Amino acid sequence: MKNKIRVYLLDDSITVTTFISKSLTTLGYVVYPDNDPNNCIKRIKEFFPDIIILDIDLNEYNGIDICREIQEMDDLKDIPIIFLSHLMDTATVAQGIEAGAVDYIYKPVDINQLDSRIKIIMKMLEDMRDMVKLAKMNIIRASVITMHHELNQPLSVILLSTEMLEKKLKDKIGEKEIKLIKRIKRSLSKIDEILSRFSMVNQQEIELIQYTDDTQMLKLPTVKTNKQILIVDDDEDVVETIDEVLTDEGLETIKAETIKEAVEIVETNSQNLEMIFCDIHIKESSGSEVFHLVRKKYPDIKFIFITGYSIPAEVRQLIREFKIPLLKKPFRRRSILSFIKKKD
Repeated sequence: MKNKIRVYLLDDSITVTTFISKSLTTLGYVVYPDNDPNNCIKRIKEFFPDIIILDIDLNEYNGIDICREIQEMDDLKDIPIIFLSHLMDTATVAQGIEAGAVDYIYKPVDINQLDSRIKIIMKMLEDMRDMVKLAKMNIIRASVITMHHELNQPLSVILLSTEMLEKKLKDKIGEKEIKLIKRIKRSLSKIDEILSRFSMVNQQEIELIQYTDDTQMLKLPTVKTNKQILIVDDDEDVVETIDEVLTDEGLETIKAETIKEAVEIVETNSQNLEMIFCDIHIKESSGSEVFHLVRKKYPDIKFIFITGYSIPAEVRQLIREFKIPLLKKPFRRRSILSFIKKKD
């Protein structure tokens, strides 16, 4: 699901942000203009743009320092940054590029030039992602073929030998030995199932998931067909109420109390998730983080925000832009069921 390019624009001049914002909006972009560097990282996380345009001189703030801060954040570091500046010296340009920016635009801004630069950057990133993805797919598929070739033969020998041993000794061994043989056969059956799931990798899109902080593992296709609904809310009564309604309808649910827990569930269980009910506010975190993950990586999962009070401006913009359904507190059974009936 490819949407309009989303641009976060930070400049301490209202004149500059108004001009650039209106011009880019006319060209089909979605722009979040910002004139206050205070808490800009939080606003970037709420809006989650495709590209950031950042003034290098923000009075008491330094755009280069903000850029470095963004580069240190796992969820933001891959968002390309373009610097704006009236400074023409090459040393400042070099500082900006070293801090992690991908481009530099001088003021006064030529909108046609900025438009071209953004589109070139987005196209390069898309091509780069496709190349990396293809390389990973080829390596993983080669590994799958090699594994099948190398493991199937010894596994067949082990299984056949175990069955022959069981048949030959069936009248000479006790109950304990029979249990051990059955345990071996069950384990061999599980290995065979894992190999079968590996073989499905060649037929589906390859996906890597986080295993530890610094390592990833291959997400194997699952044979499970039951679709699940994720409920994300730190209010136990809200979660239990929604869960009761859904389970009464024969639906399977998963529950999460924090945004971090919800993100982990989505990343590891996306293939089985059909729908997500997610509170807008969970302690100091925002449900928009879960929405952006779904929007970018798993667009087939239906997303519903749960809300019971005021909605931040950034989230209101998201709701309008992507037409996100709202489950408003207090809600009734029929309100929850209305989303289920609309899911098809």
